[in-house]
Amino acid sequence: MGDAENAARYLSAAAEPGRGGDPAGFRRDVAEISTRWRRNSDFDSFSLGQLILESVSRGAQYRMFFPVEMVLMVKALVTFEGVGQMLLPGFNVAEVSKKHVRSVFVQQFSPVRLAQEGLRGAPDLVDALVKMPLLITEGLRVIEKTAKRSNENPLAGLRGTLIAGFSLVAGAIIMGFVGPQAWMLYVPFFVIALILAVRKGE
Repeated sequence: MGDAENAARYLSAAAEPGRGGDPAGFRRDVAEISTRWRRNSDFDSFSLGQLILESVSRGAQYRMFFPVEMVLMVKALVTFEGVGQMLLPGFNVAEVSKKHVRSVFVQQFSPVRLAQEGLRGAPDLVDALVKMPLLITEGLRVIEKTAKRSNENPLAGLRGTLIAGFSLVAGAIIMGFVGPQAWMLYVPFFVIALILAVRKGE
């Protein structure tokens, strides 16, 4: 029943490799155990519980850690197989489970169910399609604004500010050296600074 290589791959995917873990070695050993079980899969020689326990025990050897839920599932399967053998000798869990697993897969992936799931999501899909042109337009508008903003010179207004600051400082220095009586020397600098400041604020 099943494919040993794929079974090993799926079991490896369910585990979390720890520090120094060896997923490849784990898959190799699990595939070998699964192959042995397929050759002689009966309760007395090599039970399903033994297959699962040996496979999971290899996880500790290769530092592969399984979720708690999976460990509980293994315990349930081993108990199920043991009780089944007590009540019905020769009980084969794998064979009995086949039809139930197949039924679950058919229900899960049936075209009717997929169509129903698609119909449930149809209103959201229609709403998204209706809003899509508006979203595209808004997106293009944002991109256009960003492109225009990036083309502007960020230092465009800096020159006037520097000149105004220079004029203010120069006027203050001149006034400090020559005194208030020589106002004709420093007042023009203050006027220039004032004009540039007013123009900057407009």
